[in-house]
Amino acid sequence: MRNWIRSWGAKIVLAAGSAGIPFAAPPAVGQGAAVLSSAALSSAAPTAATGTFDLVTESEAENWSTVGPKEPTDFKTRDLSEDNGRPTCHSTANNDADNPQIKIMEPTIEKPLLAPIDIDLKFIPAGSAPIRPETFRVCYIGLVTMDITKRITDRVAVSAQGLRVTGAKLPRGHHRLLLLVADQRGRLARREAVFNVL
Repeated sequence: MRNWIRSWGAKIVLAAGSAGIPFAAPPAVGQGAAVLSSAALSSAAPTAATGTFDLVTESEAENWSTVGPKEPTDFKTRDLSEDNGRPTCHSTANNDADNPQIKIMEPTIEKPLLAPIDIDLKFIPAGSAPIRPETFRVCYIGLVTMDITKRITDRVAVSAQGLRVTGAKLPRGHHRLLLLVADQRGRLARREAVFNVL
């Protein structure tokens, strides 16, 4: 019986090889769980973003800053109950409210910058209401306003504490960015920053 099983197994291996199907030897006894768990981890673990990426290209910055203004008239204020409580690039905070804050840890925006740059943001909640990371927005403000959030969120995860992204490329010049995030009470943190890139 054992000879028959060995013979049958060998035929399967030979058939797989002749059909061009790659074959890996089975793990040694006691190593099966380790091999399986490492394979599962490698397929499930997200790949960390590396290298640089275009946060804004030179042609985009030029186009967005020279096209005729198309400011919408429907600025939203404070109440984020519509649109599932997610802010847009035109949402404004209620100045009378005790709003959460966005602190820019990096870069030092008061100084000239060299691209690529690292961006490190810290969200500071107001009271006990936690920040909703899914409401985070990054907008480029020129003569037109463009939502560029996905260029960051496609690379890194946003948490209730903030985010850190490395290797963001911006062309030379002054670039005005608007950062937004809301808390669970719908209160909006809004921070504008000018990046002066040499």
